[in-house]
Amino acid sequence: MRKRFDYALALLGHLKEQGGDFETIGGIAGTHGLPAAYLGKVAQELKRAGWLEARKGPGGGYRIKENGATVSVQALINFYNPLYELC
Repeated sequence: MRKRFDYALALLGHLKEQGGDFETIGGIAGTHGLPAAYLGKVAQELKRAGWLEARKGPGGGYRIKENGATVSVQALINFYNPLYELC
């Protein structure tokens, strides 16, 4: 879980700096020295969570959705380490 959280944090931070432009996983991975295949899986998780949107084709990639701009570190921690209620 720790690795996925770290990659998600790097991915969201990078996308936030881009100001809404779509960025490819390969480009982000290269910039941060991360494996593209694993980063792609993390991006898919964040997309399913509703924080990212994706576009295929030229000019495509990932970007933060409008409602994802307010993703907090705490929300990301909770996403990767959900708290379980004890009965």
